[in-house]
Amino acid sequence: MSTDDTPEARSVDEASSILPGFLARSFLAKFLVALLLISVVIVGVSANTYNQTSNQLTEETRTEYIGVANQSAAQIADWRESRSDTTRRLSQFEVVRSGTQQERQAFLQSEKEQLPEDVHNVHLVNLSNANITASTDESEVGQNLNTREAPWQTQTELVYNSDGVFISSAEEALTRSLVSFVTPVETTDGENRYLVVQADMDALAGSLPAPSEDVYSQVVDSQGRIVAGTQETQALDRNDGSLSVYTENPDQLGVLQSGLNGQTEFVQGSDINGTTAPSHGSFAVAFAPVAGEDWVVATHVPLSTAYALRSTITTNLLVLSGAAFFGIAVIGIVFGRGATSALNRLTEKAERLEAGNLDIDLEVTRRDEFGQLTASFANMRDALRDRIQEAESARKEAEVSRQEALAMTDYLQEKAEDYSEVMQRCANGDLTQRMEIDNENDAMDRIAEEFNDMLGELEKTTGQLKTFSEEVAESSEIVLTNTENVRQSGERVTDSIEAINADATDQEARLEELAADLDGVIDRLHSLKGNPHVDINEELAQFQSVADVLEQATGRSQSIRTEAESAAETSKQQADELDEVSERADRLKRYAKPLGGILDRFETAAEHEFVFSGGPSQPVDNDD
Repeated sequence: MSTDDTPEARSVDEASSILPGFLARSFLAKFLVALLLISVVIVGVSANTYNQTSNQLTEETRTEYIGVANQSAAQIADWRESRSDTTRRLSQFEVVRSGTQQERQAFLQSEKEQLPEDVHNVHLVNLSNANITASTDESEVGQNLNTREAPWQTQTELVYNSDGVFISSAEEALTRSLVSFVTPVETTDGENRYLVVQADMDALAGSLPAPSEDVYSQVVDSQGRIVAGTQETQALDRNDGSLSVYTENPDQLGVLQSGLNGQTEFVQGSDINGTTAPSHGSFAVAFAPVAGEDWVVATHVPLSTAYALRSTITTNLLVLSGAAFFGIAVIGIVFGRGATSALNRLTEKAERLEAGNLDIDLEVTRRDEFGQLTASFANMRDALRDRIQEAESARKEAEVSRQEALAMTDYLQEKAEDYSEVMQRCANGDLTQRMEIDNENDAMDRIAEEFNDMLGELEKTTGQLKTFSEEVAESSEIVLTNTENVRQSGERVTDSIEAINADATDQEARLEELAADLDGVIDRLHSLKGNPHVDINEELAQFQSVADVLEQATGRSQSIRTEAESAAETSKQQADELDEVSERADRLKRYAKPLGGILDRFETAAEHEFVFSGGPSQPVDNDD
């Protein structure tokens, strides 16, 4: 290799970089900056994850517990509608309208077992004196309806719904929150009676949905009272004979007013101003309105329960971030400087290897990636030494191969010229030529062998075609000659048959004439038969016999003439067929001659000529 082909030495200073100089020249600096960027990314991702997760979980919690409050409100509305239907249904029984006091009492007693558990009592009340005339609680019969249980009886006029049922507000009685369903009864005795169904709101509240044990719901009316709740009666503070108060100033409690206006809310307990319930600050509350009533369902869930998953995720993110920072610091301290030192040592050895020192010590002392890199340099050095040796050997082998290739090229060119000359002579018509097989090259020998086999088959086929075309021409000529002779013989046979037919016709005419004359003689002889002087019976019999013979001869003559005409017709048809055969033989002869002319241009060995086993047919002699 000349000095002009030697590549110029490379330097890291020529490498382009977008980093500042101190970073571009130091792996350790880049490593530390990369760790710092990773730390910033982890902090950013953690903060973003916390923010998105917190918002999503807060929204899911809001949706979940508003859904719980809505389910509770829907359940209360359904309960209200169901008890209204029960009240109207009971008032329409005939025994209630027209039965005696005993019948009515027995009817209500029997219905008690079938009523829902939240129905406290059913009374039939005389409106004029508030006296209970029949009741599911037999001890109440004859007593006046307690105004504490039914303050609505002091109202001058009750407002009924579309079902004809008045629904009172909830009132505390006997530590229960009772709601009265009232409907008038049309009695047959003309007395004003009402059917009153008292339902326990606390029993209803016990069936309201609660996702967990520490979640409870309360039903708050427009006056700020807790008319029902999933907490026990003592927790609702009803020992003083009145309902517990959720807020002293319901008009100032915005979430309550929003619920009464048909809106749903979800707020932190600490944001609910004006409530008297204790420990609201540790709860989140969902508000939902009850359709058809001035009630609002307030579902309370502890903050620790509502945001338990968010707190867990926050803790996990903090632990993950701390572990990541600690791991990054360990990586920077432990691996950063060690990697830099190992790279510096390896760089120094690589520079010496670049200078041509193939005896440099590249002992592998580590089992990590740096050890693998050192082993790779050592393998590269050994491989480079082997490649130099192999390159020298390959150069010598390439020179020998080049000489052999030149000799083979000359041989192939010479054989190609020989084969081309043979093919040219074959193309000129000499099919006896063959390619020479010298056993110098297997491929060229196979070409010559296959070409010779192909040419042998072609020579054989051409020789057979030449002989066949000559035989076809000769046979066609003989067929034409034989056809002509047969046709002439047929014409003579036809002429003879026609002459025979004419003679038979003339003979038949003469026989008929002789037969007519003989018939006349016989008739005259018959006229003389009655003459006693003349005996002609024998002669008459002889004449009659001759007449019969003539008649038979005439019949045979007609038969011969008919057969002659048929033979003439057949001979004519055969002559037409021979004309057609003659025409086809003539066409075959015209086609065979040009084919023979073309095949005569090819030279073939006599041993490949084709010989018919019987030879062509011989001409038919035309004997007159």
